[in-house]
Amino acid sequence: MTVIQRPREYEFCATMQDYIIDTDVSITFSIQYGGKEILNEEYVPDANNQVRIRRLGQFCELALWGVWCAGEYHWQTEAAGTFSFLFNNVKDMDCEVIYSMFQTRKSADAPGVLSEVIRKVTRPGVPEFVSGYPQAGGYILMGTLPDGTSKEKNVQFSDYQSKLCTIEADYERACTLLAVEALASYKISLNGGTMEFLVDNTHYADKWVFRFKNVYDMPETLCCTGGLTVNGSTSDDTSLMYGVERKFELTNTDEYTVNSGVLFLRSDYKLWHNLLNAREVEILSGTDWLPVIITKQKLERDFRKSVLTTVEFSFRMADPTQNNLIE
Repeated sequence: MTVIQRPREYEFCATMQDYIIDTDVSITFSIQYGGKEILNEEYVPDANNQVRIRRLGQFCELALWGVWCAGEYHWQTEAAGTFSFLFNNVKDMDCEVIYSMFQTRKSADAPGVLSEVIRKVTRPGVPEFVSGYPQAGGYILMGTLPDGTSKEKNVQFSDYQSKLCTIEADYERACTLLAVEALASYKISLNGGTMEFLVDNTHYADKWVFRFKNVYDMPETLCCTGGLTVNGSTSDDTSLMYGVERKFELTNTDEYTVNSGVLFLRSDYKLWHNLLNAREVEILSGTDWLPVIITKQKLERDFRKSVLTTVEFSFRMADPTQNNLIE
Protein backbone atom coordinates (compact mmCIF):
# COMPACT_ATOMS: atom_id res chain seq x y z
CA MET A 1 0.00 0.00 0.00
CA THR A 2 1.36 3.40 -1.04
CA VAL A 3 -0.23 6.74 -0.14
CA ILE A 4 -0.03 8.95 -3.24
CA GLN A 5 -1.87 11.92 -1.72
CA ARG A 6 -3.00 12.70 1.82
CA PRO A 7 -4.47 15.72 3.64
CA ARG A 8 -2.07 18.42 4.73
CA GLU A 9 -1.05 18.78 8.37
CA TYR A 10 -3.42 21.75 8.74
CA GLU A 11 -6.69 21.87 6.82
CA PHE A 12 -10.04 23.63 6.55
CA CYS A 13 -13.03 21.28 6.27
CA ALA A 14 -14.15 22.53 2.86
CA THR A 15 -10.69 22.50 1.26
CA MET A 16 -9.25 19.27 2.70
CA GLN A 17 -7.36 17.15 0.19
CA ASP A 18 -8.58 13.67 -0.72
CA TYR A 19 -6.72 10.54 0.23
CA ILE A 20 -5.39 8.64 -2.81
CA ILE A 21 -3.92 5.21 -2.05
CA ASP A 22 -2.26 2.81 -4.46
CA THR A 23 -3.16 -0.74 -3.38
CA ASP A 24 -4.20 -4.07 -4.89
CA VAL A 25 -5.99 -5.34 -1.75
CA SER A 26 -8.85 -4.08 0.38
CA ILE A 27 -7.89 -1.71 3.19
CA THR A 28 -9.54 -0.52 6.38
CA PHE A 29 -9.71 3.21 6.99
CA SER A 30 -10.60 4.71 10.37
CA ILE A 31 -10.70 8.12 12.02
CA GLN A 32 -10.09 8.92 15.68
CA TYR A 33 -11.09 12.18 17.32
CA GLY A 34 -11.11 13.12 20.97
CA GLY A 35 -9.78 9.71 21.95
CA LYS A 36 -12.65 7.87 20.23
CA GLU A 37 -13.04 6.09 16.91
CA ILE A 38 -15.69 7.95 14.92
CA LEU A 39 -15.36 6.11 11.59
CA ASN A 40 -14.29 2.65 10.47
CA GLU A 41 -14.81 1.58 6.85
CA GLU A 42 -13.39 -0.92 4.39
CA TYR A 43 -12.39 0.18 0.90
CA VAL A 44 -11.88 -1.96 -2.21
CA PRO A 45 -9.47 -0.73 -4.92
CA ASP A 46 -10.82 0.23 -8.35
CA ALA A 47 -9.68 -1.02 -11.75
CA ASN A 48 -6.56 1.15 -11.48
CA ASN A 49 -5.64 -0.39 -8.13
CA GLN A 50 -6.43 2.84 -6.31
CA VAL A 51 -8.60 3.86 -3.39
CA ARG A 52 -9.79 7.48 -3.25
CA ILE A 53 -11.40 8.78 -0.06
CA ARG A 54 -13.30 11.90 -1.09
CA ARG A 55 -14.88 14.76 0.84
CA LEU A 56 -13.14 13.80 4.04
CA GLY A 57 -13.52 17.35 5.33
CA GLN A 58 -17.30 17.16 5.17
CA PHE A 59 -17.21 14.25 7.60
CA CYS A 60 -14.84 16.10 9.96
CA GLU A 61 -17.18 19.10 9.81
CA LEU A 62 -19.86 17.07 11.57
CA ALA A 63 -17.67 16.88 14.70
CA LEU A 64 -16.88 20.62 14.83
CA TRP A 65 -18.90 23.70 15.78
CA GLY A 66 -18.45 27.23 17.08
CA VAL A 67 -20.21 28.91 20.01
CA TRP A 68 -21.24 32.46 20.86
CA CYS A 69 -18.73 34.56 22.77
CA ALA A 70 -19.55 35.11 26.44
CA GLY A 71 -17.41 37.69 28.21
CA GLU A 72 -14.26 39.45 27.06
CA TYR A 73 -13.04 36.34 25.21
CA HIS A 74 -14.03 32.73 24.70
CA TRP A 75 -11.91 29.71 23.72
CA GLN A 76 -13.44 27.93 20.70
CA THR A 77 -12.37 24.45 21.80
CA GLU A 78 -14.82 22.65 19.47
CA ALA A 79 -14.34 24.71 16.29
CA ALA A 80 -11.01 23.04 15.47
CA GLY A 81 -9.47 19.76 16.48
CA THR A 82 -6.90 17.07 15.75
CA PHE A 83 -8.11 14.09 13.71
CA SER A 84 -6.04 10.90 13.44
CA PHE A 85 -6.28 8.91 10.19
CA LEU A 86 -5.44 5.19 10.30
CA PHE A 87 -5.06 2.44 7.69
CA ASN A 88 -5.44 -1.16 8.85
CA ASN A 89 -5.34 0.16 12.46
CA VAL A 90 -1.95 1.83 11.90
CA LYS A 91 -1.83 5.63 12.22
CA ASP A 92 -0.91 7.39 8.98
CA MET A 93 -1.05 11.01 10.22
CA ASP A 94 -2.61 13.60 12.52
CA CYS A 95 -4.42 16.53 10.94
CA GLU A 96 -5.49 19.77 12.62
CA VAL A 97 -8.85 20.64 11.03
CA ILE A 98 -10.66 24.00 11.26
CA TYR A 99 -14.40 24.26 10.61
CA SER A 100 -15.41 25.87 7.32
CA MET A 101 -18.74 25.70 5.52
CA PHE A 102 -17.37 26.91 2.16
CA GLN A 103 -14.02 26.80 0.45
CA THR A 104 -11.51 29.48 1.40
CA ARG A 105 -8.23 30.91 0.17
CA LYS A 106 -6.89 31.15 3.70
CA SER A 107 -3.99 28.95 4.80
CA ALA A 108 -5.00 26.63 7.63
CA ASP A 109 -1.58 26.77 9.28
CA ALA A 110 -1.87 30.58 9.62
CA PRO A 111 -5.54 31.48 9.04
CA GLY A 112 -5.36 34.94 10.58
CA VAL A 113 -8.81 36.39 11.34
CA LEU A 114 -11.61 33.89 10.70
CA SER A 115 -13.87 36.20 8.73
CA GLU A 116 -14.59 36.85 5.06
CA VAL A 117 -13.40 40.46 5.45
CA ILE A 118 -10.45 42.28 7.04
CA ARG A 119 -12.15 45.71 7.31
CA LYS A 120 -15.62 46.58 8.53
CA VAL A 121 -17.61 49.55 9.80
CA THR A 122 -18.63 49.63 13.45
CA ARG A 123 -20.68 52.03 15.53
CA PRO A 124 -20.73 52.95 19.22
CA GLY A 125 -22.94 50.58 21.19
CA VAL A 126 -22.67 47.76 18.64
CA PRO A 127 -21.12 44.46 19.85
CA GLU A 128 -18.21 43.19 17.74
CA PHE A 129 -16.24 39.94 17.72
CA VAL A 130 -12.93 38.83 16.21
CA SER A 131 -11.86 35.18 16.02
CA GLY A 132 -8.51 33.54 15.36
CA TYR A 133 -5.41 32.14 17.00
CA PRO A 134 -3.77 34.42 19.63
CA GLN A 135 -0.21 35.62 19.23
CA ALA A 136 2.38 35.90 22.01
CA GLY A 137 -0.19 34.97 24.67
CA GLY A 138 -2.82 37.47 23.56
CA TYR A 139 -3.47 40.02 20.81
CA ILE A 140 -2.36 43.50 19.79
CA LEU A 141 -4.83 46.39 19.81
CA MET A 142 -3.90 49.47 17.77
CA GLY A 143 -6.09 52.56 17.77
CA THR A 144 -6.11 55.78 15.73
CA LEU A 145 -7.46 58.83 17.56
CA PRO A 146 -9.53 61.55 15.83
CA ASP A 147 -6.47 63.84 15.76
CA GLY A 148 -4.46 61.25 13.82
CA THR A 149 -2.25 60.06 16.68
CA SER A 150 -2.14 56.35 17.51
CA LYS A 151 -1.92 54.15 20.58
CA GLU A 152 -1.10 50.48 20.92
CA LYS A 153 -1.53 47.86 23.61
CA ASN A 154 -0.55 44.21 23.92
CA VAL A 155 -3.51 42.50 25.62
CA GLN A 156 -2.61 39.27 27.43
CA PHE A 157 -4.88 36.36 28.35
CA SER A 158 -4.73 35.16 31.94
CA ASP A 159 -5.43 31.55 30.84
CA TYR A 160 -3.64 31.51 27.49
CA GLN A 161 -4.22 28.46 25.30
CA SER A 162 -2.91 27.64 21.84
CA LYS A 163 -6.45 27.33 20.52
CA LEU A 164 -8.99 29.29 18.51
CA CYS A 165 -10.39 32.22 20.43
CA THR A 166 -13.21 34.72 19.94
CA ILE A 167 -12.49 38.20 21.33
CA GLU A 168 -14.97 40.89 22.31
CA ALA A 169 -13.96 43.77 20.04
CA ASP A 170 -16.59 46.50 20.33
CA TYR A 171 -15.77 50.20 20.20
CA GLU A 172 -16.30 50.87 23.91
CA ARG A 173 -13.95 48.06 24.93
CA ALA A 174 -11.26 49.31 22.56
CA CYS A 175 -11.53 52.81 24.08
CA THR A 176 -11.32 51.35 27.59
CA LEU A 177 -8.25 49.23 26.86
CA LEU A 178 -6.44 52.13 25.21
CA ALA A 179 -7.61 54.61 27.91
CA VAL A 180 -8.98 57.12 25.37
CA GLU A 181 -12.33 58.87 24.98
CA ALA A 182 -12.76 58.40 21.23
CA LEU A 183 -11.26 56.56 18.26
CA ALA A 184 -11.47 57.08 14.52
CA SER A 185 -10.49 53.47 13.86
CA TYR A 186 -8.81 50.52 15.56
CA LYS A 187 -7.21 47.22 14.62
CA ILE A 188 -6.95 43.86 16.34
CA SER A 189 -3.99 41.71 15.30
CA LEU A 190 -3.98 37.96 15.82
CA ASN A 191 -1.53 35.33 14.62
CA GLY A 192 -1.32 35.82 10.85
CA GLY A 193 -3.96 38.50 10.33
CA THR A 194 -5.59 41.78 11.36
CA MET A 195 -9.17 43.04 11.51
CA GLU A 196 -9.66 46.79 11.11
CA PHE A 197 -12.75 48.58 12.43
CA LEU A 198 -13.72 51.96 10.95
CA VAL A 199 -15.85 53.93 13.41
CA ASP A 200 -19.06 55.58 12.16
CA ASN A 201 -20.15 58.15 14.75
CA THR A 202 -23.29 59.20 12.85
CA HIS A 203 -26.39 59.42 15.07
CA TYR A 204 -29.12 57.11 13.79
CA ALA A 205 -32.75 57.00 14.90
CA ASP A 206 -32.58 53.23 15.24
CA LYS A 207 -29.84 50.63 15.14
CA TRP A 208 -30.83 46.99 14.78
CA VAL A 209 -27.98 44.60 15.55
CA PHE A 210 -27.82 41.01 14.32
CA ARG A 211 -25.25 38.41 15.26
CA PHE A 212 -24.63 35.32 13.19
CA LYS A 213 -22.18 32.48 12.76
CA ASN A 214 -20.12 32.95 9.62
CA VAL A 215 -18.69 30.35 7.25
CA TYR A 216 -16.15 29.36 9.94
CA ASP A 217 -18.95 29.11 12.53
CA MET A 218 -17.43 32.11 14.34
CA PRO A 219 -19.63 34.91 15.76
CA GLU A 220 -19.92 38.16 13.80
CA THR A 221 -22.35 41.07 13.89
CA LEU A 222 -24.00 43.47 11.46
CA CYS A 223 -25.85 46.68 12.26
CA CYS A 224 -28.89 47.84 10.27
CA THR A 225 -29.67 51.57 10.26
CA GLY A 226 -32.36 51.69 7.55
CA GLY A 227 -35.38 50.97 9.74
CA LEU A 228 -37.51 48.00 10.74
CA THR A 229 -41.13 47.31 9.83
CA VAL A 230 -43.50 44.53 10.85
CA ASN A 231 -46.22 42.78 8.87
CA GLY A 232 -48.50 41.39 11.55
CA SER A 233 -50.26 38.08 10.96
CA THR A 234 -51.55 35.07 12.86
CA SER A 235 -52.65 31.51 12.16
CA ASP A 236 -55.44 29.88 14.14
CA ASP A 237 -58.30 27.39 14.24
CA THR A 238 -61.78 28.89 14.63
CA SER A 239 -64.60 26.90 16.24
CA LEU A 240 -68.00 27.53 17.78
CA MET A 241 -68.29 27.43 21.57
CA TYR A 242 -71.81 27.82 23.00
CA GLY A 243 -72.88 29.31 19.66
CA VAL A 244 -70.09 31.90 19.63
CA GLU A 245 -66.96 31.71 17.45
CA ARG A 246 -63.66 31.50 19.28
CA LYS A 247 -60.06 31.21 18.16
CA PHE A 248 -57.98 28.20 19.22
CA GLU A 249 -54.35 27.19 18.58
CA LEU A 250 -53.49 30.83 18.00
CA THR A 251 -49.95 31.29 16.61
CA ASN A 252 -48.29 34.62 15.96
CA THR A 253 -46.62 34.64 12.52
CA ASP A 254 -45.46 38.27 12.33
CA GLU A 255 -42.80 38.94 9.70
CA TYR A 256 -40.27 41.74 10.12
CA THR A 257 -38.46 43.53 7.28
CA VAL A 258 -35.22 45.40 7.91
CA ASN A 259 -33.07 47.60 5.67
CA SER A 260 -29.30 47.71 6.00
CA GLY A 261 -29.06 51.49 5.60
CA VAL A 262 -26.05 53.05 3.93
CA LEU A 263 -23.17 50.75 2.96
CA PHE A 264 -19.65 52.19 3.17
CA LEU A 265 -17.46 49.33 1.91
CA ARG A 266 -17.82 46.96 -1.02
CA SER A 267 -16.63 44.18 1.28
CA ASP A 268 -19.83 44.72 3.31
CA TYR A 269 -21.63 42.59 0.73
CA LYS A 270 -19.60 39.57 1.83
CA LEU A 271 -20.76 40.08 5.42
CA TRP A 272 -24.38 40.45 4.30
CA HIS A 273 -24.11 37.32 2.19
CA ASN A 274 -22.78 35.49 5.26
CA LEU A 275 -25.65 36.77 7.40
CA LEU A 276 -28.39 35.94 4.89
CA ASN A 277 -27.08 32.38 4.48
CA ALA A 278 -26.13 31.73 8.10
CA ARG A 279 -27.53 28.75 9.98
CA GLU A 280 -27.85 30.70 13.24
CA VAL A 281 -28.95 34.35 13.42
CA GLU A 282 -30.08 36.39 16.42
CA ILE A 283 -31.32 39.95 16.91
CA LEU A 284 -30.35 42.13 19.87
CA SER A 285 -33.41 43.33 21.80
CA GLY A 286 -32.46 45.32 24.89
CA THR A 287 -29.79 43.14 26.47
CA ASP A 288 -31.12 39.84 25.10
CA TRP A 289 -30.26 37.99 21.90
CA LEU A 290 -33.39 36.48 20.31
CA PRO A 291 -33.08 33.75 17.62
CA VAL A 292 -34.65 34.56 14.23
CA ILE A 293 -35.24 32.78 10.92
CA ILE A 294 -34.53 34.73 7.72
CA THR A 295 -37.38 34.15 5.27
CA LYS A 296 -36.71 36.51 2.35
CA GLN A 297 -33.79 38.52 1.08
CA LYS A 298 -32.99 41.17 -1.49
CA LEU A 299 -29.25 41.37 -2.05
CA GLU A 300 -28.27 42.93 -5.38
CA ARG A 301 -24.65 43.68 -6.12
CA ASP A 302 -23.09 45.17 -9.23
CA PHE A 303 -19.47 44.06 -9.50
CA ARG A 304 -18.53 46.85 -11.94
CA LYS A 305 -20.28 50.00 -10.77
CA SER A 306 -19.01 51.86 -7.72
CA VAL A 307 -22.55 52.53 -6.48
CA LEU A 308 -23.47 50.57 -3.36
CA THR A 309 -27.04 49.30 -3.08
CA THR A 310 -28.69 48.72 0.29
CA VAL A 311 -29.60 45.22 1.41
CA GLU A 312 -33.05 44.26 2.65
CA PHE A 313 -34.32 41.06 4.21
CA SER A 314 -37.28 39.69 6.13
CA PHE A 315 -37.29 37.46 9.18
CA ARG A 316 -39.59 35.93 11.77
CA MET A 317 -38.93 34.98 15.35
CA ALA A 318 -37.69 31.41 15.76
CA ASP A 319 -39.73 31.30 18.97
CA PRO A 320 -43.17 32.84 18.19
CA THR A 321 -43.72 33.65 21.88
CA GLN A 322 -40.90 36.23 21.67
CA ASN A 323 -42.65 38.51 19.15
CA ASN A 324 -43.67 40.90 21.92
CA LEU A 325 -40.01 41.37 22.97
CA ILE A 326 -38.97 43.43 19.92
CA GLU A 327 -38.86 46.99 21.26
